[in-house]
Amino acid sequence: MCHTDVHVWQDGFSLGEGKHFRYSERPGFTLPVIMGHETSGTVYSFGGDADQGDVKVGDNVVVYPWVGCENCQACATGNANYCKGPLKYIGPVVDGGYSEYVIVPHPRYLVKVPEGVPMDVAAVLACGGLTAYNGVTLVRPIVEKLSKFRERCTLLIVGPGGLGLWGVKLAKHVLPQGTRIVCADVDAAKLKIAKDNGCDETILWDRGADVATTVAATRAVCTDGVDAAIDFVNSSKTFANIQGCLEKCGIHAVVGLFGGGGTIPLPTFALQQKQVVGVHVGGLHQFRELLALVADKQIPAPPLEHHPLEKTWDVLQALQAGKVEGRAVFHMNKT
Repeated sequence: MCHTDVHVWQDGFSLGEGKHFRYSERPGFTLPVIMGHETSGTVYSFGGDADQGDVKVGDNVVVYPWVGCENCQACATGNANYCKGPLKYIGPVVDGGYSEYVIVPHPRYLVKVPEGVPMDVAAVLACGGLTAYNGVTLVRPIVEKLSKFRERCTLLIVGPGGLGLWGVKLAKHVLPQGTRIVCADVDAAKLKIAKDNGCDETILWDRGADVATTVAATRAVCTDGVDAAIDFVNSSKTFANIQGCLEKCGIHAVVGLFGGGGTIPLPTFALQQKQVVGVHVGGLHQFRELLALVADKQIPAPPLEHHPLEKTWDVLQALQAGKVEGRAVFHMNKT
């Protein structure tokens, strides 16, 4: 289960300044919809006219759910995350994986699960892992460049939850050796889990503190400054906190959909050559890269909670309340 499911349930999120993104207003979105966009399972059958590709009945596969219009060049080259739509995302837009069976429109969206990767881990890679991988690989060129001029570089990860913990683990394998990984959150328990999963330092942000106080506390830990930041929360406050910590030529990747707006002092932003970039899932080729990396390096998943599918509603409410540690995974009851 992903926090996107909470947004679908609540019909969107705040854009700041009184504006709101609503799924119900998106082309192709209709209710009711079966959610669930992180899905692994066994191929059951093919439609009569289906091209089976390199998969067959009985194969263990994970679904790449980010299906676009299927008619543009982006979709044809496995880059549906660049498609302008209408989007046919499996789970958020069309019926998804919280069901005994799920329909996938083409076998190219089925990726065989590599040997050594458990099925539950494969499932959570389809969104949480892929989005984190896209974020880490997106900031990598800047970190590689700055590491030539600085004694060491620091990556700040804000929000070490289901996605952020993947960010920690993948950064250890993707970024230059010696890059320091620091996690920030308002929840001490999540920071302990982040530390247990490989981050080098943690910072407990005070919910009630102003930006100047939070920035000072962060700089006290990140003594060399923050060269790259990935914000898996992405609220008005986390945006301001990161902007206050970011060093010259640094990159700020925004991932989360908590909501709100942010401001940037434009002259100094240009003079200091900073960047802000948006991150949303990743392409099919990146998904295959990620699965291969996890299999090759035997990267363990962040903490996973397992639940029967019948508990979906209860877990959805727990996730909305911030009570899920890591990622919740659902399974079918065997009869």
